[in-house]
Amino acid sequence: MKDTKAKVLFLKVGKVTITLLQNSKRKEMISGIKKYPVSNSFLTKTGFRDDEQGDLEHHGGENKALFLFSSKTYEEINKQCNTNFKIDEVAHFGENIILSNISESDVCIGDIYRLGEAKIQITQPRQPCWKLSANTNIKDMTKFIFQSGLTGWYAKVLYEGMICVDDELILDERNYPNLSIKKLNQLIVNPLFDEKTTKEALSCKELGKPFFESLSKRYKLKEKDEQFSVYHI
Repeated sequence: MKDTKAKVLFLKVGKVTITLLQNSKRKEMISGIKKYPVSNSFLTKTGFRDDEQGDLEHHGGENKALFLFSSKTYEEINKQCNTNFKIDEVAHFGENIILSNISESDVCIGDIYRLGEAKIQITQPRQPCWKLSANTNIKDMTKFIFQSGLTGWYAKVLYEGMICVDDELILDERNYPNLSIKKLNQLIVNPLFDEKTTKEALSCKELGKPFFESLSKRYKLKEKDEQFSVYHI
C-alpha cells in the first residue's frame, strides 16, 4: 500500500527580480523569492526548469533544489503573527510547493518521496534570512521563523520529472525518524535542548552541508555563536 502523505496544492516558480527597499539598511533585494502559481513544471536536479534564484551561494543547487512548504505552516504563521497571507498568491516565503496535510513535524531528514514523475530526498530545514522580513514587510519575520521553526524544508532530486498541482507526495523510505524538520529547528536554536539528537544529526550523512555546518558551529560555540546575526536583521 502506498503511503500518501500529502498533495500538491500549489506549485510556484519565479524569475529573479529587484525590489527597492525602504526603511532598511539595504537599498534593494535581488532575489527569486517572488514565485507565482503555475499548473505544472519540470523538476531538474537543480530545481524547476522555470525557476530562478538570485543568490546561488545560499540558495538553489542540488541539495536545495526544491523548497517545500505546508498549508498548515501558513495557517500557523497567520495565527501567531496575526497576518493574512494567502497560499494561492505570490510566494510570501519563497516556496516552490505548498502541500496539504503535512508539517515540519511529519517530515524527516533523509526521507525519500515520490512526487509526480520525480523522486526527491529531504536534506534540511530552510534557514531563514533577512529576505523573509523584506518580502513580507514585517521587520521581525525572519527572527520569528527562526525561533518558531515554521521554516519549510529543502529536498534534492533523485529522479527528474514533471510535477503538477494535485500530485501526491508518497513516502518510499524513512531512515532517520528522530530527525524531523521540527526537531532540527529546535536544535539549531539550542543544540543542548536534546544533545543526544544533536549528535545523531551531526553524524547523519543525509543532512545538508549548510545546516550541518551551522549546527556544528552552534553546538561548539553555544551562546557565543553569532553566525545568524547578519542574516536576521
